[in-house]
Amino acid sequence: MRILDGYLLRTFCMPWLTCLLGFSFLFVIVDLVESLEGFVDNGVSGLHIILYYLRFLPSIWNYVGPITLLLGLLYALYQLTRNNEVIAMRASGISLYRVLFPFLVLGIVISIFSTWISTTVAPRNLAWTEEFFARLEHDDQILLKELRFKEPDARRTWDIGSLNPVSGNMTSVTVYQKRDDAEKSMEYILKAQAAFFRDDYWFFENATVQKYTKEGYRLGRREDFELLPKPTFAESPERIVRDTKRFEYLTSSELKGYLKDRESLSEKTMAHLNTELQMRRGHPWLCLVTILLAVPFGTTTARKGVFQGVASCLLLFFGLYFLMNFFKAMGLGQKVDPWVAGWAPTLIFGVVGAVLLRRLR
Repeated sequence: MRILDGYLLRTFCMPWLTCLLGFSFLFVIVDLVESLEGFVDNGVSGLHIILYYLRFLPSIWNYVGPITLLLGLLYALYQLTRNNEVIAMRASGISLYRVLFPFLVLGIVISIFSTWISTTVAPRNLAWTEEFFARLEHDDQILLKELRFKEPDARRTWDIGSLNPVSGNMTSVTVYQKRDDAEKSMEYILKAQAAFFRDDYWFFENATVQKYTKEGYRLGRREDFELLPKPTFAESPERIVRDTKRFEYLTSSELKGYLKDRESLSEKTMAHLNTELQMRRGHPWLCLVTILLAVPFGTTTARKGVFQGVASCLLLFFGLYFLMNFFKAMGLGQKVDPWVAGWAPTLIFGVVGAVLLRRLR
């Protein structure tokens, strides 16, 4: 049976890899047409362009992975059925489900791999590609510019001119500290030319502090400091960098950490982040679902015609993507639970594929 499994997988892998390369190449060409002017104007070498697109590919996997699996398996099963190989296997006492077993196992393995890409690799690489283009425009663009960070539990807001994500050093920093009273009145405003984080402490250089009364009037004269330590500020540079990133650039573990640290987030933001998390967990399993959908259509394509089989399967597949976007909108709009928004398309079409597979004869 190992020989049979190997033969079936070889029959599938060649058309699948061909489709995978073709669709990936198509995405790269489309992006290259849009980005070519920027590459040329900034003198980017061919090696760096190749590196850029190697980091770009994981971000499109959730789009090209399922469709290429669908088309690759559809073609492989069409060939096996047209050459009567499936009939020969069944005549030898091998059940149809045993013939399809290696494809289903492969679908599970690829879905697990896709989950790892979706939750970890793709967000990091997407952030890297955005930073790559930012550095083309400005050599110092490693600095994060014009940031606003809020710490609701401490009633503190930071306006940051620039932040080095590696060292954690800041320039042009303004911190607004509010009181813990009903009006959340301003307690003081701290301005500094620079700030750095050492030994779990924030130090502000060339800083000024202006205190305020509960009524909003200035309290006393402005205080000047050459170096002002603030041991009560618990925000670390890593957290500020993480919380000021766009959500799609955060890995799933970073998103969960963000949700844990920010219990006072609005319901809308909570729904957005939880929907994003559940989609990253649920959508990779579409790789297995597309295999479930391809098997019934692929085994009947040779009898009914290639066009009918491919058209029916692709129609079902695009219906799946419509359902994904529909439930995403419902989740972001707080119409359904984030778990439903992330998993419903996978479960619905998974059931459809399982039913069609069960009816095979």
